Amino acid sequence: MRNMSISIVLRILLIISFALLAFMQVKDIQLSDMFFNKQISYEYYKKNDINTSLYGLFFAVLTVINSWFTQYLSKKRNNGRILMNEIVIPEMNLNDDEREAEITGKSAKAAFSVIIVATFIVLAFFALVIPYLDNPLPYSVFTIAALPIIGLLTYFITYRILYAR
Repeated sequence: MRNMSISIVLRILLIISFALLAFMQVKDIQLSDMFFNKQISYEYYKKNDINTSLYGLFFAVLTVINSWFTQYLSKKRNNGRILMNEIVIPEMNLNDDEREAEITGKSAKAAFSVIIVATFIVLAFFALVIPYLDNPLPYSVFTIAALPIIGLLTYFITYRILYAR
C-alpha cells in the first residue's frame, strides 16, 4: 500500500510539473510573439522574461525519480524480471491474490468512469467558456493535466476504501 501511495504521488507530481512546463513555455512564446510584433518594448520583454529552464529541470528530476521508482518496484516484485505492464501502470496491483485483483478491478472501473464523466464536463465547460476567454490555450493545458490526476486520485481513494473493508 505504501509503494502504491508513493507511486501515485510521483505520477501526480510528474503530471503537474509537465503542465507547469507547458504553461510556462506557452507564456514565453506569447511574450516573444508580442515582442517580435512590436506590441511591447524590449525593457518590458526582459523584465517579464520567463525562465523555462527551471521548470524543465524540475520536470527532468521528477521524471528520473519516477522512472527509478517504477524500475525498483518492478524488479522487487518479480525477482529481477521487468514486466512491461508494470512499467506502464505500476499503481495497479498485479498480484495473484484474488481479493486484491477484485479490488484493483473495481478501483480501475471507478477511475475510468470518473475520467469519462470529467472529460464530458471539461469539454462542455470549454464549449461554453471559450468565447469569453482571451487566450484559452494556457487554461486548457491545466485542464487536460487534471484529467489523469482525477483518475489517479479516484483509483487511490477507491482502492483504499475497498482494501479497508
